[in-house]
Amino acid sequence: MANWRKTATQSRSKETEKALSQSARRLLNKKSFTDIRVDEVARDAGISVGGYYARFKGKSALLHLADIDFLDKCLDAFDEAVPEYFTGDLSELLRSYISVMVHQFSTHREAMLQIVQHVAENDSGEFRQRATVFNEHVHGRLRRIMARNASLIAHPDPELAANMSIFIASASARDAVLRKSLEAYPIDLSENELVDELVRCAALYLTGQAS
Repeated sequence: MANWRKTATQSRSKETEKALSQSARRLLNKKSFTDIRVDEVARDAGISVGGYYARFKGKSALLHLADIDFLDKCLDAFDEAVPEYFTGDLSELLRSYISVMVHQFSTHREAMLQIVQHVAENDSGEFRQRATVFNEHVHGRLRRIMARNASLIAHPDPELAANMSIFIASASARDAVLRKSLEAYPIDLSENELVDELVRCAALYLTGQAS
């Protein structure tokens, strides 16, 4: 059992937790964790403060809830954009994946920055466990699709190339959006332009051809 909540076993409890997760993520996108009050999250989710504390041990649970909601949104968007038997070419695969991640990071940037800061200062391991499960689902599917299209990979080691292209796409998208790391070079791109350039980089490495 997580050390920040009681396990939601009943369908009503799960629905309540989902509502709280969405409220926590919305509020963290608008204001700092320090300024958020449990009562406003509870009110936004349609439950009482007592109902919140009956399920969760303290305010820090809001960060876990927001993290869960963010990962759920990413998974839903990824599953829609990249089904298990994706029929496009490798450049289209990279574009679908990168577009999802750039958009999700951009949309929920303020909330994610606060979650990342909390993890750096107070990591209980649960945030990393959720990230691992997420990556196994997403990166695992990307690897399987690339493996089925290994003949299109120009690198002498297709498996290595698949893993490196996933790293290039995911790490670059995360750093460019969350940390705004491109500003140091300096590079100023819109969200769509960022997707285009990351696809070009990853596709050129993977296939030997620019997208």
